Amino acid sequence: MEYILLGSIILLLFILSKSKSAKKKKRKHREVLSQPEEKIQQKGRIGEKIVQDILSRLGNEYIGFHDIMIQGNNDNTAQIDHIVFSPYGIFVIETKAYNGYIKGYEDAKNWVQFLKKQQRYEFYNPIKQNEQHIKALRTVLNDSASLLPIVSIIVFVGTKNIEVEATKAIVIRESELLTVIRNYVNEKLTMQQTYEMTDMLQKMNIISETMREQHIKDIQKRGEQVEKGICPSCGEALVERTGQYGVFLGCSGYPRCRFKTNLKQEREVARS
Repeated sequence: MEYILLGSIILLLFILSKSKSAKKKKRKHREVLSQPEEKIQQKGRIGEKIVQDILSRLGNEYIGFHDIMIQGNNDNTAQIDHIVFSPYGIFVIETKAYNGYIKGYEDAKNWVQFLKKQQRYEFYNPIKQNEQHIKALRTVLNDSASLLPIVSIIVFVGTKNIEVEATKAIVIRESELLTVIRNYVNEKLTMQQTYEMTDMLQKMNIISETMREQHIKDIQKRGEQVEKGICPSCGEALVERTGQYGVFLGCSGYPRCRFKTNLKQEREVARS
């Protein structure tokens, strides 16, 4: 009888220790997935500064712009981390300061960041994000860049490993950036054409702090509307639908309004 009682006590202690360990791991997991917004933005600024320093090592025929804000179609604004003009093409660069291991597909809505102890965090596909930046840039440059290929580059800073299959963009670590840009050696533009486009961009760059703050507020407001189930395009209710890539939120006014999104995407765009 004593042995049975002793065995029961040992078993109970073992179960309790496992339960505490599981709760501790779960708590750590939640902390990783909900890092303070200020910390995320700080890491982003540091990553952008690192990439800016790397781009400064390019020669005089490369003209770089950083933290550019322009107005595209439908009065929507786009904030672009880096743009490099050269006779060899235009390079639009999106910077992500994520550590750990990154996995994604170019047509997926979200990619995944894997951290230690099986922790993971989903973020909006930066290729899709940069596509919108390039679209806005073409609108600003108008006919000057209509036939000119614009190279989309996604740069991860401080990332251990990247597993991404992509043809629409080049996805690399910061150490590969200069080599990738310098691999473009065929001249597409004269220096005069390059200067004309950079002048055009400078004129269209929004430097007003008020307008930049409004840009951030607009993104946040859009996210808040989606959170409340309101379509930010027309004001109708959002409804849950299932498509080829899973569940998403679509406007109840379809097909008149074709807005669709998901909450994870809206939150990531707000961070970017």
